[in-house]
Amino acid sequence: TPPKPAVLSVLEGYNATMLAYGQTGTGKTYTMEGFKYSGCDPQRGIVPRSMEQIFKYIEASSNRNSTFMVRASYLQIYNEIISDLLKTDRTALNIREDKKKGIFVEGLSEWAVRSPNEIYSLMQKGAMSRKTAWTNKNDVSSRSHAVFIIIVEQMRTVDNSKEIKVGKLNLVDLAGSESVRITGATGERLEESKKINQSLSC
Repeated sequence: TPPKPAVLSVLEGYNATMLAYGQTGTGKTYTMEGFKYSGCDPQRGIVPRSMEQIFKYIEASSNRNSTFMVRASYLQIYNEIISDLLKTDRTALNIREDKKKGIFVEGLSEWAVRSPNEIYSLMQKGAMSRKTAWTNKNDVSSRSHAVFIIIVEQMRTVDNSKEIKVGKLNLVDLAGSESVRITGATGERLEESKKINQSLSC
């Protein structure tokens, strides 16, 4: 079942966040992304299902004097450093606060998307750049927090006046919370684990 309440609130101009939290190997990334992005595949995750919900709403509203713009961003937080998963440049990004924008990541790219398939392509591109590593608990363990962001901007004409709604959906796949003793982390992996556990406890 798609996460309808969160998606519907975004379409009404609110912000919503869904996150996967748990130990390494519990299926967080699978829950968020699934194994396949096909709209017909029963194993698709929360992100593909949410995108289907958004674009179905847009299609159904296309004849109601409404126009939509959908933008996507994808970032990771690795060892407390924010970077853009959709850019080859891995420059560290900073969090800023603005009276109009609120809290935002300065320099984070936004990509205009017109279909779920375009979003899936961005997800796959970002996933290839995400920091992963082997641990005793998992062959491929996410060593970073990843945030996939969808911004939906709706402009509607009502009685010759324009009404604009902007909603944001944050889909968060947290790195695994774990015991260093169980995962066998040493060296670089140990430092990663310390940073992961530190950020999860904040």
